[in-house]
Amino acid sequence: MQLLRSALVVAGCAVFLGSASAGAAPERPAYALIVANNVGLEPQQAPLRYADDDGARYYELLAPRVKEAVLLTVLDADTQALHPGLAGRTTPPTRAALQEALGRLNTRMAEDKARGAQPVLYFVFTGHGKRGAAGEGAVSLLDGAFTRTDLYTQVLAPSTASRVHLIVDACDSYFFVNSRGALPTGPAQWSAVRDTLAARELSRYPHVGAVLSTTREQESHEWSAIRSGVFSHQVLSALAGAADVNADGRVEYSELQAFIAAANQGVDDVRGRLDVSIQPPEMDRTLPLVDLKERSRLGFLLLPPGLEGRLWVEDARGLRVAELHKERERPVVLGLPPSERYFLRTQGREAPFRFAREGAVVDAGGLGWRDNAFAARGAVEDAFRERLFSVPFGPRFYQGYMASIGQTPVAAEQEPDLSP
Repeated sequence: MQLLRSALVVAGCAVFLGSASAGAAPERPAYALIVANNVGLEPQQAPLRYADDDGARYYELLAPRVKEAVLLTVLDADTQALHPGLAGRTTPPTRAALQEALGRLNTRMAEDKARGAQPVLYFVFTGHGKRGAAGEGAVSLLDGAFTRTDLYTQVLAPSTASRVHLIVDACDSYFFVNSRGALPTGPAQWSAVRDTLAARELSRYPHVGAVLSTTREQESHEWSAIRSGVFSHQVLSALAGAADVNADGRVEYSELQAFIAAANQGVDDVRGRLDVSIQPPEMDRTLPLVDLKERSRLGFLLLPPGLEGRLWVEDARGLRVAELHKERERPVVLGLPPSERYFLRTQGREAPFRFAREGAVVDAGGLGWRDNAFAARGAVEDAFRERLFSVPFGPRFYQGYMASIGQTPVAAEQEPDLSP
């Protein structure tokens, strides 16, 4: 970690690792429960192609950062070929499997709390969603619908986590977590359901933050060029560090929100625009979704000042694991799972690199670039291929965006810490 700190300081990026005050902070052990399901329950819902791929990507990014990661999914043949050995660590996404995983993780987090720690839970779902006739949202498990009522009564209410990051990439995902108005009852019935409805609102759980792919009745989009849902790809890129606008090593909810806004601002086709809902925990609105300063089993790619434009990282499998449009003056650090080989790419050029070990830092400023030709993938994907990440993301965009929505930005970028 000292090597990471040194590299960041040289780049002018003020990530402080291992201070005495940080050591006095409560330990925050993290856990991840990831549910990914290609299959919907409605006849009109065609099977998704990449929900299982997204689940695998969330698992690969979060597993090196947490004490335990659980993946509930059925990987299709293509995904199993891309992630050898992962199928043996998965369980089908059924209600029983979900309850078993929640029970085990809650036991571990309760033990953490007993010794003074503040455990954190990532609860991630990617797959089909639907809003029912009564207005209640639900997502699809293999053996039935998992409703908003189920989310609150089976996941959030009994959770022993001190903080929860809820990430949902599904159609109508807003209604899986939130309600708009009451269920269709008459005046005589309202008093009977009022308390029940109130218990199913995020405001009752101020330790829970939510990252939702849609705020209205809208499809979630998949893109074959990246074998991923567009929203999940952007969230994963942000969590890798691409959204860290003030170079403090943390990605807060406001940074994620602005990063996704910038990534989609250039998309002209209304069918491809994301309309997301990102709500930080009310009790700690500056809580980071990830913190690169925390110990993990990742490698780190330093994108120094001077490097600019739309950039993405692919691994040896051809999977695009992170993407951003970098401002020239802004340093960025990406935390990536160790892999035999990666490629940093931009249009027409690429630079191969690898991490020698966990915790290693690669400075992109010293990589050797070579020409590379990219094949077009058809007119249907033009809007995504040409317009996603077409707007640079950095302090200028972030400050303007936060002013436009009337929210408090993260602390300003600090001066480099040059202490030994």
